[in-house]
Amino acid sequence: MTDQLIVAGFHRSGTSATAQLLHRAGLFLGDELLEATSSNPYGHFEDREVVDLHHNILADNDLTWLVDRPFVPVVDGRRWRQMQELVERRSTGHRLWGFKDPRACLFLPLWKYLMPNAKVLLVYRHFSGSTYSLARRHSALLFSGTISGFLHRRFWEEPDLALRMWLVHNKALLAFAGAHPEDTLAVSMDMIRDGFPLVWAIEQCWNLGLRDVPVGEVFDPAATVERPRRQPVSDRRIIGEVEETWRSLEELGARTGRILEETIAG
Repeated sequence: MTDQLIVAGFHRSGTSATAQLLHRAGLFLGDELLEATSSNPYGHFEDREVVDLHHNILADNDLTWLVDRPFVPVVDGRRWRQMQELVERRSTGHRLWGFKDPRACLFLPLWKYLMPNAKVLLVYRHFSGSTYSLARRHSALLFSGTISGFLHRRFWEEPDLALRMWLVHNKALLAFAGAHPEDTLAVSMDMIRDGFPLVWAIEQCWNLGLRDVPVGEVFDPAATVERPRRQPVSDRRIIGEVEETWRSLEELGARTGRILEETIAG
């Protein structure tokens, strides 16, 4: 019998620091993790096999990782076998394992079907911080001239692209949490930054056998750039949907916070 824990959250939402914390606490995240980059100096803690699999499924659906519209992924037999084989191989070799990838937000129902007992840690961040950080990263990549600029230019050619992406990914997380409330725990980047005892909370909920690691050992406030919570929007029709999604995420985060309060009180 094995346990699985998936870390899912939109790009630039604190998932890398969270995965690093869980990695130190004893969660196996993969044999070949993506290397650190200038925009993620401590590492992504993303397994190359999982990332490639998600990329390939998106490509099969004529999509890149810049998903800004809801979609139902079509998974052919070859990809489905790859997912099954990955689960079987990891479950054979590890009592507790998981993975982290922002693209996982879009495929959680598929993974949950293959791993009915899997737990999912949702990591979220205010849309203004995520979109600003994403645009900042891709402006640096664009002007470095070291890689193709087509995907990076889209953030300027389509001003609401990052915000639409934030909305699609986080609404997918909310839908999954609504369907599987007992197997879902949500934490915000602000909670992590402020020292919320994440590993302790996970153990209170699911008893996975993780070692307690203080958040301060992996979270570097200097590595994140915050901005006032104001968001320029071209298409004002999406404002209400964005604000409602943010409120729903905060409600999930508050539920996690109550775990700490009730345990201390009890």
